[in-house]
Amino acid sequence: MAQDKAFAALRIVTGVIFLMHGLAKLQKGMDVVTAMFVDLGLPGWLAYPVLVVELIGGLALILGVGASYAAWGLAVIMAGAIVTVKWKHGFIGGPGKSGYEFDLILLAVTVCVGLKGREKRPG
Repeated sequence: MAQDKAFAALRIVTGVIFLMHGLAKLQKGMDVVTAMFVDLGLPGWLAYPVLVVELIGGLALILGVGASYAAWGLAVIMAGAIVTVKWKHGFIGGPGKSGYEFDLILLAVTVCVGLKGREKRPG
């Protein structure tokens, strides 16, 4: 029982983090976000599916509806961020560059949420 509540809290907090990152992208404006993706060496169009997955995935984790499916999409985003952007900065990062430690914990949580959805439910 306590483990279920702790897991729900972890899922919800992680959902809030992703939802807020998606909302921040909307506030900046997608032209700015698309340019940022291009500056990172990524295709600009990739900003749009990332935004959608962060917003819908974040809500799914908060509400617990379709959370395991959403978690896998979010895990792909985190793995992609680590490999394409953060890895070169190292685990902690350096002056003006963040490392991949935050992305790694989000990846771990989303994988756990995704795997939790695969457990057999009683009844």
